[in-house]
Amino acid sequence: MIVVAKEDVLKGLKKFKRLAKQDLLVSNFTADPDFWVKQAEGRRNEYGNLMELVNEQGVDHAYRYAVKKYAGLPFTFADKDQEAEVIGTSQALEMFFTILGVQPPGRKEVKAKHSAAQL
Repeated sequence: MIVVAKEDVLKGLKKFKRLAKQDLLVSNFTADPDFWVKQAEGRRNEYGNLMELVNEQGVDHAYRYAVKKYAGLPFTFADKDQEAEVIGTSQALEMFFTILGVQPPGRKEVKAKHSAAQL
């Protein structure tokens, strides 16, 4: 059970979503703007998803969603766009775990537990 208040989690996610928007705006000034746009969009979208879950179903449900989503992220990528978006999503989920005061689960360990549970 997560003991961080819903309002505090939402406040933290809102601040991180704003930072992702700022990164989105300045990404055009980087050496690889397409990569950084996709990465910032991935973070921003995931923060929005997490905010919606926390608001509608609570912090514990959002945490369980985040663990499953984090475990399902690929280790290899089909192309550079997918890589950027997955990196953004991964960073957003890791920051969510930080807000909650928990360590991000090891992706290999979570996948192994999830696979064993399905057998």
